[in-house]
Amino acid sequence: MSGKRAGSVAAVRKEIVTDPAYAAYHAAMQDARARRTVALSEDERDLRRELGSLGFQVASVYDFVDSVVTPPAVVPTLVAHLDLPHDKRVYEGIVRALSYAHLRPLALAPLREWFVAQNDRLLRWVGANALASMATLEELTDVDGIGEFQDLFDRPSRTPRDGWSVRQG
Repeated sequence: MSGKRAGSVAAVRKEIVTDPAYAAYHAAMQDARARRTVALSEDERDLRRELGSLGFQVASVYDFVDSVVTPPAVVPTLVAHLDLPHDKRVYEGIVRALSYAHLRPLALAPLREWFVAQNDRLLRWVGANALASMATLEELTDVDGIGEFQDLFDRPSRTPRDGWSVRQG
């Protein structure tokens, strides 16, 4: 960028996007992003196929995160994929897809086991979040390392509500 002070954001933006160094950097970043997208899609291929055979056509396991509540019928498939080799981002999507209180009877025990087996800090955090969505910290005191993530359980939105209590199985 030149030493002159730009008169507007548009002028600065125009100068940046026409800079050959920026153009090369931007192209490299776009290429890397496209390669990651293809690799993740390939990683999820069998999972998507299995979900499709159950009647759930998804572009990604992330389709069950936030916008669509994960149906109980897909939980066994998602849980099975926790034990298969996947990219870290696919595991994150699977765990987040299991992070609903209504899935507690099917997902709590496998998520506990998965959490304990993790060495990666990010995946442990994702697992702790999932556990906090369906159990109290008091229920999980026997889960090795869960206390490290106590703050996830202390949120007001994570307190037991009607229909979701410590006594629930």
